[in-house]
Amino acid sequence: MRRALDDYDRMADVYANDADTDPIKVSYDRPTILAMAGDVRGKRVLDAGCASGNLTELLVERQAIVVGVDVNSRLVERARERLADRAELVVADISAPMPFLESGSFDIVVASLVLHYLADWRPTLREFARILRPDGSLLVSTHHPTQDISITEPPAPYFETVLLTDTWNKDGREYRVHFYHRPMSAIIDALRNAGFLVERIPEPVPDQSDFARVPALYERMTRGPWFLFIRAVKTA
Repeated sequence: MRRALDDYDRMADVYANDADTDPIKVSYDRPTILAMAGDVRGKRVLDAGCASGNLTELLVERQAIVVGVDVNSRLVERARERLADRAELVVADISAPMPFLESGSFDIVVASLVLHYLADWRPTLREFARILRPDGSLLVSTHHPTQDISITEPPAPYFETVLLTDTWNKDGREYRVHFYHRPMSAIIDALRNAGFLVERIPEPVPDQSDFARVPALYERMTRGPWFLFIRAVKTA
């Protein structure tokens, strides 16, 4: 997670500002996560990789009891500015044990666009399983393995877990961002080995009206799945 921390340290405020308006997050990722979550009233939810708290706030507005964690202290500070005392927000690395979270104390863990920054999912998924109650659910969005390799030239090998580099253009500047590609089989196996059963893999189609200002992006996103969404249930 150290590499991701370095990447986001360079653009924390730019990223937080962009997250308020980016249609991929506002109109594609977050609505899908919320649809997978269903009715969260009174449920304890961990927002793992909460960044500046956009999704955390949506969960709180739906009357969930939310703990948000993120490795970047500036993003957590931005989340606290957004949420005040409506959620518990902690600077923590989800690739390491989180002993401040009690075993079996959460109904839902949300990991929105964060797991692809981890070289090894196993300890993180085991920790998610530990803190979830029996039959608790894990909601994941991550880079789709058929999509993320398209940014490299020549294309990255699909069947390997490899570190890739992308360039983001935000606020008139370029930022280099590193993430890990892994094949679908590795993703499903990691979930199974951590004690999760995959329940659903929704494939949302973007609404064209939400991308009216970026038609080229809409066209790219409708050629195939952009993110991989997974709803998994703790099995034991």
